[in-house]
Formats: sequence, structure tokens, C-alpha cells
Amino acid sequence: MTVSDFSILGKKILVGIIITLIPFIIIFGGLYLTQKLLGNKPAPQTINKN
Repeated sequence: MTVSDFSILGKKILVGIIITLIPFIIIFGGLYLTQKLLGNKPAPQTINKN
């Protein structure tokens, strides 16, 4: 195998890894943002004046 064959093989492996990771990034990123947007926020403190 020549250097260009290894170069093409390396590029194909890299593209495969990127294509595999993109859906996971989208799913986990969406779950994280949803948790941050819809998470429990602390209730404002009220002062009782008696």
C-alpha cells in the first residue's frame, strides 16, 4: 500500500467517526438544553411583615 492509500483510508475512518458522533452530540445537547430550560428554578423568597 502506498502513502496515498493510507491517506484515503485515514480520511474515510475520520469521516466515519464524525458521522457517528454527530447524532450523539445533537441528542445529548438537546437533552442538556431541555434540562436547563425546563429545570426547577428556585422560588423567590417572600418576606412576611407581621
